[in-house]
Amino acid sequence: MPSVRVTRDTGTARMIDASICERCPARRNEWTTHRNGGVTVAVIAKRVGTSAAAGVRWRRLLVPLLAVLALCLLAFGVDAAFADRALPRVSVAGVEVGTLPASELRERLAQEVARPWAAASVVVRGPEGLSWTSTNGALGIEPDIDGAVTDALAYGHTGSAPQRLAAWVNALRGHANLPFEMRADNATVDGWADSISAAIDRPVVDGSLVATYRGLDVIPSVIGRETDLVALRGALVAPGTLGDRSVELRVHETYPSIDAHALRDAAAKATAATTALLITAGDSTVSEDAAGLATLLVIEKGVAAPGELDAIPTGATVPAVRYAYHVRLDETRVAQWVGGLAALLDHPAKNATYAVQPDGTLVVVPAVDGVKIDQPRLVTDVLQRLFTPVTAPREIAPSFVVDTPVFTTDQATQYAPQMTQVATFTTTYPASAARHTNITTGALQFNDLVLAPGESFSFWNLLGPVTVERGYTFAGAIIDGRSDENVIGGGLCQVSTTLFNAVAHAGYEILERHAHGYYIDRYPLGFDAAVFEPGVDFQWKNDTQYPVLIKAYPYAAALSFDLISVPTGRRVVIGDPVQWNFKNPAPDQPADPAYLPGAVVQGRDVARSWTVWEGDTVIHDQTFISHYVPVWGGPVR
Repeated sequence: MPSVRVTRDTGTARMIDASICERCPARRNEWTTHRNGGVTVAVIAKRVGTSAAAGVRWRRLLVPLLAVLALCLLAFGVDAAFADRALPRVSVAGVEVGTLPASELRERLAQEVARPWAAASVVVRGPEGLSWTSTNGALGIEPDIDGAVTDALAYGHTGSAPQRLAAWVNALRGHANLPFEMRADNATVDGWADSISAAIDRPVVDGSLVATYRGLDVIPSVIGRETDLVALRGALVAPGTLGDRSVELRVHETYPSIDAHALRDAAAKATAATTALLITAGDSTVSEDAAGLATLLVIEKGVAAPGELDAIPTGATVPAVRYAYHVRLDETRVAQWVGGLAALLDHPAKNATYAVQPDGTLVVVPAVDGVKIDQPRLVTDVLQRLFTPVTAPREIAPSFVVDTPVFTTDQATQYAPQMTQVATFTTTYPASAARHTNITTGALQFNDLVLAPGESFSFWNLLGPVTVERGYTFAGAIIDGRSDENVIGGGLCQVSTTLFNAVAHAGYEILERHAHGYYIDRYPLGFDAAVFEPGVDFQWKNDTQYPVLIKAYPYAAALSFDLISVPTGRRVVIGDPVQWNFKNPAPDQPADPAYLPGAVVQGRDVARSWTVWEGDTVIHDQTFISHYVPVWGGPVR
């Protein structure tokens, strides 16, 4: 029997076994062609009198064709019945809308999707516990109901027949759950995202820690932050749920080169060290503020050692080099600071001294023990305690040691019968109330002072502060080679020059002496002693085994100093002045206010020798050099 291939393109049937037709041309008319639904099917038309087998074959072909035709007609009818409705059991975002027409479908989605969605909250959670809350409706984010209705009605009504059939099967099985798209008001969403970014974003800051004259200056390090706005906007408009939702904010961090934690620790340590400090000794208390304590600190910035700092989280921007601050106390500075405290809190011992009676005899004034801060122990205490955090001013009570007199009562009593005047010197000055006040006030600071054997004298150390509160006033003095009539304590050089000459004539060791800027004729030429604070001092040393008592006698226009001690037999030779390099004032040199017009004092260099003999031995041999500049009162008018 010949086989037949069904084709869709030629509209004709082709015999596969063509040889039969060639052999039996008379039977070609037994083949006829039918079309069924666009498919060309070749069948054999049964003639009258065909066999029973041919009838059976016909029925086998016809029954399936009729079944398929019936199904197609049924499907067509059902499809037509749901042409304007959603297929049965179709859902949109979990809301069943099957069999609903467009209007009812829209209303159901609006009721069960759009309205709850608009009221649902949106919480954005950021770092450090920060959060922002809004609703989908307030942000203008809403489901595309129109698109969802269109998609639901189109489901199972579009595509090829197999696709439509598959859609029907999925729908009837309850597997047709359609998504929907979101629509957003970009301006509203962007505005909210930008407001969150404004609260989060910050630039990276490299902090610093510096000790200044005001105290500590701390600038904290700040980790830079930048909000991932693209991710935030995407999360807002692409929700994973129709209910309340939470969005984790993605923030990119940039770490500073000055580690924030290490800087905070260093600042805390420095702050503890600069907490106000009270040093109490008996009934005396000295306070130190943060600015003063900050001077004791050494604050160093250095490259952090491996493992010194906390690791930076993955994903953050890491600096090329990381630094850390380290804080310590400078032991030398602490020791100097403790020395300053001692000057305020110590009660030094008082050496024995003498009071001169009207008849010239000496009466011993007994020595007095004193107390002094145990400075090494206080230094150790400060180094150990200053870094301990406190919430109130820190209090330290230093230990004290007994300060014994250098010149005791017994020694003073022993030498009293032998004490006599070993030198005296007097200078005069023009009568002036202000000058007299300063000279008298200064000279009396040294009256009754006893310089013990081996002890040194410093004019400024023993004189004390030159202030109005201590009785000084403004008077004339030489400043940079020129007279200045408005200097606090003007005239004190009269005190130093007078005492210098008494000491030099007694033969004690001269440690420091300076000449005046120009020659003053009331002083011995080349044998004056200027003083000026700071840096210009007069110092000498009692280089004998006996005490030296200083007596000052200020008068209206003169000053005398007596030195009383046990005679040593020293012999003093002061050479005559040797002068050279005389100079007159230049014609354009400004007039000095202390001189009248036409008055001239030549400048010059002067040398004077000073030799001290003890027996046949020279114990001091110095040449004092003085350089005086010219001075005048200006030309005669």
